[in-house]
Amino acid sequence: MSHEGGGHHAICSSTSQVFLTYFAVALLLFNAFLFLYQYIRERRGLKLAFTFIVMLFSLMLLLAIIFVRFPASFFSKISLILGIIVIVSLLFFPVFLIIGLFFSAIQMIRKEGHRLPQLLSLGLGILYLAYLIIWPLLSNAFDNFFLRFMYSYLSFCFVFFAGIFALYTISSLLNLIKRRHKQYKYIVVLGSGLKDGIEVTPLLASRVNKGIDLFQKIPDSILILSGGKGSDEKLAEAEAMYSFALDRGVPKERMIIENRSSTTRENLVFSKALIDAHEEALLSADPSLQKAGKKNKSNILVVSNSYHILRALLLARELGIDCDGRGARTKLYFSINAFIREWIAYLVIRRKMFIAVLLVFFFIILFLSLL
Repeated sequence: MSHEGGGHHAICSSTSQVFLTYFAVALLLFNAFLFLYQYIRERRGLKLAFTFIVMLFSLMLLLAIIFVRFPASFFSKISLILGIIVIVSLLFFPVFLIIGLFFSAIQMIRKEGHRLPQLLSLGLGILYLAYLIIWPLLSNAFDNFFLRFMYSYLSFCFVFFAGIFALYTISSLLNLIKRRHKQYKYIVVLGSGLKDGIEVTPLLASRVNKGIDLFQKIPDSILILSGGKGSDEKLAEAEAMYSFALDRGVPKERMIIENRSSTTRENLVFSKALIDAHEEALLSADPSLQKAGKKNKSNILVVSNSYHILRALLLARELGIDCDGRGARTKLYFSINAFIREWIAYLVIRRKMFIAVLLVFFFIILFLSLL
């Protein structure tokens, strides 16, 4: 009887393992579908990063089950290697992040000065270091209810914003992936400040050069140079960009100047208006285009520096402008600090939603603290 019982138990155990394996495979396929659906339908948002992370966790679950069930198999060895990589990455991520933040801060102060916008990476690095080292020491230091509650709430706030930062970073990287089979007609290069009010800066030059490179690779495309005249500038950014592109061989008849904008939102709005006007002119000149249904609606490519692309795309989505983005390369130390600035700008744009979340969890944590 005991032998029969042991055999029955082994069969049940084997059946459970098979069920778990099939469940993990189904879960991975389902989450991969959700990610691909989001990527194809609308990748401009943090939802893309969330579905990507869920898909990765599903993959890790499947690899863990394979490792347990088939310890001697080739896939098991792959699972072990990937697991070690993930664990090591998670353990050393705080170290790499702190090193990156302080590296950016030191380089920014040395090369760009010590104005407040240049100190964002330093401030975030200090806060993160304090949270990792000092904050845990305070967990049991408070006898007062209010202080204990504030400790719990501030800990939640830190983890919450760290999570938003991670999602923003992953979404930003995913939105830089090229859609190789998609054709574009309009390349919109976003402006930035001019040196001495008249000269294209290296930062702006990297954007225009990226736009020119794309223009040369895409037949029949139109280069739109977008940027108005700032209070400290002698000419519009778009006009300086136009001269810069003209000197590099871009035909003037293939360029459109948008010289009224002063913000990223206006860059997009005014450039889209020029695109619509250009399309209408083409349709008026050749009515057969309208009959053939060839009016383009989603063939706009926005060019900026890589750290700025996601926020520009989020604004475009909010404005109902269908477009993709391409990022120009920027020095690493500058990109880290600038990316933090872009993330903060995103928090400001979505401030109502984040304030609502923080208020809800304020009362949830307060309630739990009273139990």
